[in-house]
Amino acid sequence: MAETSSQNPLSQLEGTLDEYFGKKAPALPQNIKEIIVKIAPYLVIISLIFTIPAILVLFGLGSLATMLAPLGGARSVAGVPTMWIGIILLIPAVLLEIMAVPGLFSKKIAAWRYMYWAQLISIISSLVQLYIVGAILSAVIGFYILFQVKNLYK
Repeated sequence: MAETSSQNPLSQLEGTLDEYFGKKAPALPQNIKEIIVKIAPYLVIISLIFTIPAILVLFGLGSLATMLAPLGGARSVAGVPTMWIGIILLIPAVLLEIMAVPGLFSKKIAAWRYMYWAQLISIISSLVQLYIVGAILSAVIGFYILFQVKNLYK
């Protein structure tokens, strides 16, 4: 127990998630894990192709919403800050995914960690925007897959 108390909170969280999603959860078959690791960089690239233009569109729509929100009444204004926080949190998640791509091809643990951090940021973004169910589903599915394949990254 003394060892975990000296770790930083992100390492402690990773250890806890690994315990539940990597060790205690039902294991994926090895061939499925290998397929996931093989196609992961391509899936991330496809995701980025759609996400980067979407972020640019969101900045445009976010600006429009910010300008028009006062016309909709106080109720509309309340969602604008959380929308902007959500959009802004997407940027580091996307940057981490971009940084992960080369390492995903070579199966480096650093790339796996970038994807783990991107997943954490994405979940925080969903929670900030009050997409609670989406955040929970994303966390369970994302962490399960991430921690099931972690041992294939070195």
